Amino acid sequence: MAERLTDLLHRTVDDVPVPHPDAFAIATAGRARRTRRRVGTVAVAAAVVAATGVGVAVVAGLDDGPARSSQVATQDPADAAYAELGAFSVGGHVSVGDATADLSPAPHHLAQTSVGVVTQAALGSDDSDGSDGRAFGLVRPDGTATRLSIPSDAWSVTGDPHEPRVAWLVPLKNEGWIHVWDVAADRELATLRVDLPGDTPEGGKSGLREVQLDGDFVYAGTDVRTVHRVDWRTGEDQELPFSPVDVHDGVATSFDDAGRWTLVDAATGDVIRDLGPRLETVKLAPDGDHVFVVRFDDDGSLASVEPTTGGTSVELPGFTGLSSWTVGGRVVGQLDEGPATLRRCDVDGTCQDTPLPWVDQENPIALPADYLMVG
Repeated sequence: MAERLTDLLHRTVDDVPVPHPDAFAIATAGRARRTRRRVGTVAVAAAVVAATGVGVAVVAGLDDGPARSSQVATQDPADAAYAELGAFSVGGHVSVGDATADLSPAPHHLAQTSVGVVTQAALGSDDSDGSDGRAFGLVRPDGTATRLSIPSDAWSVTGDPHEPRVAWLVPLKNEGWIHVWDVAADRELATLRVDLPGDTPEGGKSGLREVQLDGDFVYAGTDVRTVHRVDWRTGEDQELPFSPVDVHDGVATSFDDAGRWTLVDAATGDVIRDLGPRLETVKLAPDGDHVFVVRFDDDGSLASVEPTTGGTSVELPGFTGLSSWTVGGRVVGQLDEGPATLRRCDVDGTCQDTPLPWVDQENPIALPADYLMVG
């Protein structure tokens, strides 16, 4: 039954110690960091005042690397395995490609980047867990795990599967601060201010809001179903009429107040096509060419993958909403029935099943990368 994993997920989420943001602590930390930046020395920086509600952009070392198409690592065997097999965790066991790292405390979120997955764990009141007070880490495709210096007021980060970068939003009263971080070098690349009316990005309703990172652009949604499309290198801001959930290679998934999902041109806001209502899950492939959809019908849930521009839908039996994409473009997720099994499928419907280690009563689910659990 498709409901079994969903019920397990809900019970697991209830136990995830993800604190809601402390507004005072966020404001204090944000001001302190901005003060340090103003008096500090930035080796290479660009200060730009943009047109539409964007403040100063501080860009430290504009990491002009190879072209985006070359960033998905496929040459090294470990990188190739990561692109093909993806990443997931069961308790403190984090699988990246064909390598495994054992982490303590166990992560509750994995964000995929081109150089591995960024893990996030809830910290205890002391350093007895070995975290050194840092919630974030990087697990590379060879299994190497290192701690990252991402500040603790980043409640969650979003990765770019084509680049070694993550981004997050610190919401304050009437504004938000977007941060972009190079996880390979473990340093901040940019900080940008955007106007977000209300106490939080959702007008006082919730402080939990993801941004989306796609190459040179960060997308921060507002409470009026618009989005700031911000060039993090220059600070240029464009406000567009959609509410982003995923953004990859210039394509976005968007969800409206009527409960309908659409695929959108992320540069213009133009609708590519309407996916309709009654959708449990919509996940865009890293190349933006396909979308994974879980629909409700009279018999339960039905998972499929289909081209972004429309066309033949390919059914993927056994998948639930607890699924994601590998950076190489395969759907990966735990099957809902039978022994603990991880299934990986190509967009043509060709699938491979692998027994899931470590799954037991204490850790009943495999958490896929880029799936955010919020308690």
